Amino acid sequence: MSYAKPYKGIRVIDMSQAIAGPYAAAILARLGADVIKIEPERGDWGRGVGKTYAGGQTVHTLLANLGKRSICVDLKNPKGPDVVRTLLRDADIFIESFRPGVTERLGFGYDAVKAINPRIIYLSVSGFGQRGPFAERPGTDGIMQAFSGFMGGNKGFDGLPHRSNVVLMDLSAALYNVQALQAALWARQSETAGRYIDNSLLQSATAFQNINLAVQVLEGERSQPPAYPVATFETADGYVVCGVLFDREFKPFMEMLGIGDIADDERLTTGLLRYQNRQLIDEPIRKAVANFKADDLCAKLRELRMLHERINSYEDFMAHPQTEEMEAIYWHDYPGIGKIPLANIPGTAKLGEEPEMLHAPLLGEHTDAILSEAGLEPAEIDALEAAGAINRKLAKAS
Repeated sequence: MSYAKPYKGIRVIDMSQAIAGPYAAAILARLGADVIKIEPERGDWGRGVGKTYAGGQTVHTLLANLGKRSICVDLKNPKGPDVVRTLLRDADIFIESFRPGVTERLGFGYDAVKAINPRIIYLSVSGFGQRGPFAERPGTDGIMQAFSGFMGGNKGFDGLPHRSNVVLMDLSAALYNVQALQAALWARQSETAGRYIDNSLLQSATAFQNINLAVQVLEGERSQPPAYPVATFETADGYVVCGVLFDREFKPFMEMLGIGDIADDERLTTGLLRYQNRQLIDEPIRKAVANFKADDLCAKLRELRMLHERINSYEDFMAHPQTEEMEAIYWHDYPGIGKIPLANIPGTAKLGEEPEMLHAPLLGEHTDAILSEAGLEPAEIDALEAAGAINRKLAKAS
């Protein structure tokens, strides 16, 4: 065990798909766990999301499966479930993301898995949870952004609800999954049995937005902003986000823009008053800012020590000296795919130090190694493939 790889020796059986489960398992792999990805014959459905590259990979499967090993098992084949049961005997964590009741029908509900391995930590990831009137509904990130109130609270200047292009509900669920699994692993040191963990996009969306939910209850739909003006402004060559956080900043800000006389109006002395009378300042500020270039405006705002930043594109952000200095991104060239950015995750070893952490497995790529470690002879593995219980076709063809 080490700080870089604290979960070395921990085995994770990842039967989840999409993002919330797989990305959590990928973080555990970065922390040293041996993560075995069990996929159906068609592969994790992420292998069909977006453009397909060499080896049947997509950007989704690359980033959600880094550092894992893959085995393709047909759970509907009479011999398929036995393969998984064999792997579960020595596992520490089992992750599934089926709709409620599916794992029970497949023979891998918590009670069934616990009977195989009493110390297993079992994580169920779902959209709406394991019970309730919406439990059977599919719950994707976009659906949960709508259901949880996020989109309703994320209105644009057009007054319409907007979805975030970042899959916030999935990613926040993944991080809560990691937190719960890590806590369970720590607690299991003094426990004789494992535990069942139930997480859903609904529960994670609630936790993720707790501040917003509390503000809604206490202040209502039209809650006043804590400061004003705070907004995105269009300059002559780009956008800048900035704001008057403290009342003392308002006058210097307006003077810098060349419209300082407006700041003398008694109706604009506090953030609340400025918000209530925003029709007095919004348009003058907009017109004044439009005369600046973005970098020039940022320079002026730095002199005033006001919070601000130029709005970057993804390309700007990745190429920025600060991003490079912090080693936030490791660039790796995948044959047949190209050079892509991989994020270094805080608290994990830097990418590039271990080649296996840069590899996302082909479908069924590690079948032989995984089953050999489980005690199966080559002839037994071949027999399982002949019977249709496992599939090594894609791995063999690549």
